Amino acid sequence: MILHDAATTFITVIDTAFVWVEMLAAALAFTVCVAGFAAAPLFAPTTRRGIRRPAAPGRRVPSWAHTEPYDYEEVA
Repeated sequence: MILHDAATTFITVIDTAFVWVEMLAAALAFTVCVAGFAAAPLFAPTTRRGIRRPAAPGRRVPSWAHTEPYDYEEVA
C-alpha cells in the first residue's frame, strides 16, 4: 500500500509539473501574440515605405505640345 501511494504521489507531482509547463507556455504565447498585435502598427508604415517603388523620371513634354497656358479671352 505504501508503494502504491508513493507511486501515485510521484505520478501526481510529475503530472502537475507538466500542467505548469503547459500553462506557462500558453501564457507566454498569449503575451507574445498580444505584444505582436500591439506593435504591428508601429512597424507597418516603415514596411510600406520600404516596399514603394522609386519615383519614375519626370515625363518629357513633346516638342509639338503647347506649353504655355491658353488665353481664351484673347481669342474671343
